[in-house]
Formats: sequence, C-alpha cells, structure tokens
Amino acid sequence: MANRSPPITMETQASHSDTDLRNLIGELLIAIAALSRWSLFARGEIGDAEQRARALLFVPVVGVVAGVVLASIDLRLANFLSTTVRSLIALLLLEIATGAMSVVGIADATDAIRIGSRPASTGIARIGPFGAFAAIVWFVAAVYFLARIHDSTGRSAALVMATTLSRWAIVPIGYGLRPLERWGLGVPYENGIRFREFAVSSVIALGVTMGLYENVGLAVIVALALTILALRLAFSRRLGGAAGYALAGGMAICELVIFAVLVALRI
Repeated sequence: MANRSPPITMETQASHSDTDLRNLIGELLIAIAALSRWSLFARGEIGDAEQRARALLFVPVVGVVAGVVLASIDLRLANFLSTTVRSLIALLLLEIATGAMSVVGIADATDAIRIGSRPASTGIARIGPFGAFAAIVWFVAAVYFLARIHDSTGRSAALVMATTLSRWAIVPIGYGLRPLERWGLGVPYENGIRFREFAVSSVIALGVTMGLYENVGLAVIVALALTILALRLAFSRRLGGAAGYALAGGMAICELVIFAVLVALRI
C-alpha cells in the first residue's frame, strides 16, 4: 500500500500560519535594519543571506512609515519655524535615524565611480575629499529643494514620496547587477536582488505613490525611472556591479531627484 500523508488538521494549519506570520515579521524587521547603519553595531548578523535578500521587498513599507513620521514632525513645527529650518531638521533626523546612510553612501559611491572598477580606498582614507565634498553638496541641495516647498500638504507629500520611493529605488538599482562589497546598507548585501523582490516592492511603492498622489506621483515616478536607469548604467560600466555603498548612494540621489522634481512641479 502507498504511504498516506498525514491529514491536515486545524492545528497544523494554525501552526503553519503562525510560522508564516513569524517569518513575515522577521523579514520586515530585517528590512528596517537594512535601512539604518546603526544595525551594523548589533552583535552577530541579522538573518541569513536568503532572508536578507527576501526582506528587501519590504523597504518601501519602511519608507512610507518614515515619511509619515517626518511629515507629522514637520507639520507640528510649521507655526514656529521657517521652511528652511524645518527642512534641515527633517533631513537631519532622517540621517540620524539611518546612521548617515545617505551621506556615507553618496561619498563612497562617488569616490568609487571616480576611481573606476577598482574599489574605493580602505580604512581611514576610504572617503576622499572629492567624496566628502559630494556628500556636503548633496545634503545642502536636498535641504534647499525641500525648503522651496512651502505648502504644508506639498511638504508632507514630498517627504512621504522621497522616503518611500528612494528606499524602494535600492531594489531596481541593484536588480540583476552583480553584488560587490557587502557593506553600505544596515545589513550585509551579498545575494543580489531577484525578480520577486523587484516585483513585490514595485507594486507596493508605485501603488502607494499613484494611489495617494496621482498625476504628481506619476511625474515623479517617470523622473525616478530615468534616474534609476542612469545609475544602473553608471554602476555597471564603472564598477561592474553594485555594492551596498553604491545602493545607499543611489538611494540618496533618487531622494534628491524627487525633491527637485516636486519643486519644478510647484506642488
């Protein structure tokens, strides 16, 4: 007689559901860790390589939450501070929360692209004067563009779109490119990005943007798509792939592009 598989009971289904829920929550926590360099100070690695790769589909979810928090803070400061000061506070808070991921990413990726296929220098001299200058210019430009948006609704939209779409941009930038150096994000980046992460994260990020901001969101998405294509070309040609630092730098560039497009649209 053929062996019969054990019957599926309600207890078995409940156990599978609990396991799936735990895995889902675990990958969401890994996505949060991936977007903050403070995670690098945790003892041991967070998840295994496969879990870290799968968790990247949740990065736009983390971006939405971060954007809503920053928009709420910005709105509360509207009666006391100018848009320039509020913009400076919002971006400083974001950099503090992420362990200066964007600043370090811009500096490192700029130096690596300038050098070419060779990795950037290591140790204390890893980030050279050119990369440091690029990071300063990026931060000043981001504050400037965000400060040009005066309407409270427009500022909230800018912060939510910037944090959501720039974090999502990590996925399409790295999709299909050979992973290089593991470091740069909050967790080691080593397994590359596959179609599953690309497809699901795109549905989340683009769906939220189009659902909330419609035509303005569409214009931002088009500009962002062109930026992502340019970054992929630069990383492929100059670096031969994408390191964690390159993904963090690409995220920062996309954030700046979103602010610039929204200023041009005069939202």
